[in-house]
Amino acid sequence: MKIAIVTTGDEIMSGNVVDTNSAWIADKCWMLGHEVVWHGGVGDYKEGIGDACVLASERAEIVFVSGGLGATLDDITLESAAAAFGKKMIGGKPLENKVGTAPGVQVKLGKAVFFFLPGVPRELYQIFEDSILPLLKEMAGGGIYRQKFLRCFGLPEASLDERLKGLDFGGVRVSFRVTYPEVKIKLVARKEKTVTGDKWLVISEAEKKIRERIGDYVFGVDDETMEAAAGNLLKKKKMTIAVAESCTGGYISNLITNVAGSSEWFERGVISYSNKSKMEILGVKAETIKKYGAVSEECTREMAEGVLKISGAGIGLSVTGVAGPSGGTEGKPVGTVHIALATHDETRHISCCHPRPREQFKMLTAYEALDMVRRL
Repeated sequence: MKIAIVTTGDEIMSGNVVDTNSAWIADKCWMLGHEVVWHGGVGDYKEGIGDACVLASERAEIVFVSGGLGATLDDITLESAAAAFGKKMIGGKPLENKVGTAPGVQVKLGKAVFFFLPGVPRELYQIFEDSILPLLKEMAGGGIYRQKFLRCFGLPEASLDERLKGLDFGGVRVSFRVTYPEVKIKLVARKEKTVTGDKWLVISEAEKKIRERIGDYVFGVDDETMEAAAGNLLKKKKMTIAVAESCTGGYISNLITNVAGSSEWFERGVISYSNKSKMEILGVKAETIKKYGAVSEECTREMAEGVLKISGAGIGLSVTGVAGPSGGTEGKPVGTVHIALATHDETRHISCCHPRPREQFKMLTAYEALDMVRRL
């Protein structure tokens, strides 16, 4: 089926809000084998919305329109479409909204079937998944594509691509998608018609070849995050972890506790931002900070060993660094970070330099730390 997508809203057109709904809908439709032939965006004015809907109906058999279904003055999508097609504001099929107040609407306008959806992403997703996806699957005969994401960390996109050169994936399409600070390798297989019936190109064979080339730079599959990957391994090994954070300010602990059930492996988190707190809470020696500084291998090791001791956990993880944009020196430039991981047998340490904006620095450092846990 040919699909068109219309996004409405002044906030979309002005750039104040990024339109993620179109991309999400397009991906869902494409994976089922439907052809997305047109995207359009329009502000909150009656004639523009009506014209966009009419144009979409001339180009596609199914039209998705997102935005403008609420109760405020600028929510005029339905009346604009009705006016453009000379219809009354009755006769559409309501699509239940379980997470918001504005229901979706399914209605035939011109030669196309329209689905009007709220602009709030979580509301749109719920209505689409519950009320529209089954219909699209039926139209597509169960779908003609399957996909899988391999989530990677520690190598840039270009390096991953170089390692995979020369591999034959047997018709499985392989592409890259950067989602900072990780890289996703997307595998897509198409269902092919054969004399003996439908046959799927095998994704698992392509995945095996990729893993042989890049090894444990792959940390997860599909929706598995870095924090979930590390957490699942801690749970499997029946180990607990305590974290001492300076430059990340609680970011690592936040990621860990985003995972359901993390109380099974997360013992505590300490934000020891000041030198005083490093000494009073974690037992870092005053002479260590005086001689080497708070941003040093020596201090980070003592932080990890200190949080391990006071918590009784199986692993103590610590980070300290210069997040910037100021505070750097010639010997310790902005972006310098030290990470230590202590167990009851040994203490490991790595140092990196990530001269990036403050939020990106914290995120990348958190990934480095959790990846260190995962690899242990």
